[in-house]
Amino acid sequence: MEASTVLQSLISGLTLGCIYAALGLGLYVVYGVTRVLNLAQGEFVMLGGMITVSLTAFGVPLFPAIFLAVFIVSLTGAILYLFIIYPARHASGSTLAFLTVGFAFAVEGLTLLVWGWEYRTLTAFLGSPSIHLWGATIFGQAPWVVGMTVLMVAGLYYFFGRTMLGRALRACADEPLGAQTIGISPARMGLLAFVIAAALGAVAGATITPLTMTAYNVGIPLTIKGLLAAFVGGMHRAEGVIVGGLLLGLTEALSAGLMPSGYHDAIALSILLAVFLARPRGLLPAHANIED
Repeated sequence: MEASTVLQSLISGLTLGCIYAALGLGLYVVYGVTRVLNLAQGEFVMLGGMITVSLTAFGVPLFPAIFLAVFIVSLTGAILYLFIIYPARHASGSTLAFLTVGFAFAVEGLTLLVWGWEYRTLTAFLGSPSIHLWGATIFGQAPWVVGMTVLMVAGLYYFFGRTMLGRALRACADEPLGAQTIGISPARMGLLAFVIAAALGAVAGATITPLTMTAYNVGIPLTIKGLLAAFVGGMHRAEGVIVGGLLLGLTEALSAGLMPSGYHDAIALSILLAVFLARPRGLLPAHANIED
C-alpha cells in the first residue's frame, strides 16, 4: 500500500472514529445513569441532520438551525423517556431495550412520511475547503467532526465533574437508592440523561451530515456502530468509548484500503469481536460509570 493511501486511510479512520465515538457517548450517558440500552440513539443523530437540512433550506442560518434542531431532538428524547421508558421502568433491561427499538422504528416511519426516502446533505460548515496533504485529502468538514467530538468529551467531563447537576447524575449512576434518600430524584435524572443523549446525537447528526449525508433509514446502522464503539471500549468509561470508536474507525478505514469493496465491514467487525471476546468488559478497566 502506498504511503499516500495509508495516510488517507488514517485520516478517514480518525474521522470515522470520531463519528462512532460521538454516537457511543450518547449511549454511555443513558446507560450510565439509567442502565437502559437506548437502541434509538441513532435516530437522534438522523433527526439532528434532517431537521438542520430542512431549516437551512427554509433560509435559517446554519448555527441557529443546529440550535433549533438540538432543541427539537432533545424534546424527542424527553418523549421517549416520559412516555415509554418511565412507565415501563420496572421491566427488565432487555424489555426496555426492545421498547427503544420500537421507538426507533416509529421515528423511522414518521421520518419517511415527512421527508421521503431521498438522501440529503449540507455543505461544509462555513464553506471550509478541503486540504491536500502529501497525496491525501482532508475534507473540509472533517476538522469540524473531530472538534465536535473533542468538545463533547470535554463538556461531559466538566459537566459530570464540576457541576451540581452533573454530580447528581453521577450519584444516581453509582447509588440510586442512596441518591434518592438525600432528595435526588432518579426519575428526573433519567429524564435529563435521555435529553442530554438526544442533544449529543443531534449535534453529531448536524455535524456529520456534510460528510455522510442523511436519510430516514440511517439511524439503526449508526446505532450499531455506536454500540460497537461503546462495548469494545467499555460502556462504563467515557474514554473507553472514545478508544472503541477510534479503533472501529481506523480498522474500517485500513481494511478498506487492503480488501475489496464490501469486505472491510466484515474484517472490522471480526477484529472488534475478537477484542470483545477477549475482554468482555472492554479495553479499559472498569470503575465508576460516570467519570470523576
